[in-house]
Amino acid sequence: MDRGIFLVLALLLAPPATRAAGDASLDRATLRGLSGVGVVVDVLPPELQNLGVTREALLNRLLARLQRDGISIDPAATEFVGLRLTSVHGSRGPFAVSMTIGLYQPILLSRNREVRTATQTWEVETVLMAEARILQTACGETADDLADRFAAAYHSVNPQ
Repeated sequence: MDRGIFLVLALLLAPPATRAAGDASLDRATLRGLSGVGVVVDVLPPELQNLGVTREALLNRLLARLQRDGISIDPAATEFVGLRLTSVHGSRGPFAVSMTIGLYQPILLSRNREVRTATQTWEVETVLMAEARILQTACGETADDLADRFAAAYHSVNPQ
């Protein structure tokens, strides 16, 4: 095999150097001890807004669902649950929407305690496909599911 092709294949197949947040036990451990969270919905893609999917509706669903699931909502908390939507749509056919919910927390660098930032320490993502006429409902129901998945992860490390 040509050495150049081998190098390209090795680079493409190599695991990434950094690890993204997920829903593994280490990620869930970062939820331990949370007393309350803020809730944020990122700015939505215009094509979703044009079809009636709104930040306000998604935020209200998340707030209601998290409270129903026993998660304390604290708008002043430094930790927050964030919902992000990205979408793709061709000239015809259904929309593909990626919805990600994650927990963001303040972090101190171990090598320099004066450097503070916020990062995502837990996340789950789902992709839905829906026709324009049901997109609003599909996004709302998926937001409910993601909120329930956060609640399950939270309660797994914070038993009542």
